Amino acid sequence: MLTSKNLRSISDMRKRADELLTLAANTKEPVGILKNNKLKAYLLDAEVLESLESFVEDFLDYKMLKSRLDEANKNDFRDFERFWKKGKLPK
Repeated sequence: MLTSKNLRSISDMRKRADELLTLAANTKEPVGILKNNKLKAYLLDAEVLESLESFVEDFLDYKMLKSRLDEANKNDFRDFERFWKKGKLPK
């Protein structure tokens, strides 16, 4: 699936790597790299990649938490107010 408006050849990448890095950084959009007219890779700005990684990590954490809550029994939970009053909180 082609998702980039910015397509460049691998020859462009070899000759003008700095220009492509600047394009990716300024537009915050991926730059598709073509080899033999086939999409082979995407060049992403570091901030965009880090944001994507963070999003995926948060999504996976959410799915795990939801799964655990869906499978939990009422006995798996404690009454927080009583727990607090007993002072059994970690120090």
